[in-house]
Amino acid sequence: MAHEDTSYGSCSTSHFRYPLFTATYCMVFLVGLPLNAFSLWSLIHRLGLRSVPVIYMVNLALSDLLFTLSLPLRIVYFARGLWTFGSVACMIPGTLFSVNLYSSSFFITFISMDRMLAVVYPLRSRPFRTLSISWAACMVVWAGIIGLSVPVALNHDSNWDSNCSVYRCFEHYSQESWHNGFIILCIITLVGICIPFGIILGCTIAIVKKLRDKSRPLSELTQETGLNRSRIVRLFLVNLFIYAVCFIPFHVAFILYGLHKLNHLEYNFFDVQTVTMCLASTNSCLDPLIYYFSSMSVQRKRQMEMTECRTIQT
Repeated sequence: MAHEDTSYGSCSTSHFRYPLFTATYCMVFLVGLPLNAFSLWSLIHRLGLRSVPVIYMVNLALSDLLFTLSLPLRIVYFARGLWTFGSVACMIPGTLFSVNLYSSSFFITFISMDRMLAVVYPLRSRPFRTLSISWAACMVVWAGIIGLSVPVALNHDSNWDSNCSVYRCFEHYSQESWHNGFIILCIITLVGICIPFGIILGCTIAIVKKLRDKSRPLSELTQETGLNRSRIVRLFLVNLFIYAVCFIPFHVAFILYGLHKLNHLEYNFFDVQTVTMCLASTNSCLDPLIYYFSSMSVQRKRQMEMTECRTIQT
């Protein structure tokens, strides 16, 4: 869910949120659309759907691509300050923002778990790191996200702003909408952000402990997993960075702003929530870094397997 509020300011578009959102969404669209379209094409055609991390990355790229395709509607609205496309068109961008945010959170978590298992438990984890299990996990995420999108979409209807005599989208919600939306926000923040972040943090700690283990040479780990030390560390740092920049600040600010809207807090966190929402939107531009570090390990592992096969044949 993604709500802004016009109660903070006049009917004009002079408030900084309008040019900020317009500029941010233009940047994310111009950068994220070609990056994710190319990443999706590259993952499918160059690597194929024949390994677990590629399956997770393809689903992540698809989620990012759907979000970036919905951005032109947001750009037009915040550039003009009024909505003229009807209720259904208003529901789509707001819903896809939530779909992207929480599906990305889960797919990034799956990638972290898979890489951690590949390094820390390379042999014992093989029965669980299969194509069928990875596809099943992705389908569960999509089913849950689609189920979530129904109440989110119903909470993102266009509405008439009688003070300014214009239709609004993404903002100017009623007190009842805020109450229902706040309950949804708290639940999905716990399930879709806090728990996945805890898992990623745990995976990072396990990786660090493994890399410090002197009883097993890193060359042996590299041979088994196709991962080297620098790529392992960078992948997990990128995952933590995305959470630290895109996911956590937005949800903290959004919950604080929701508490203000429900009259539980006096301070208005609207400006903070506006800035952090822009940061949350940039996750689709940062995710290609995950594709890079993960796909490099897949390519290296595949090259090692092909070399071993040629050696055995000769």
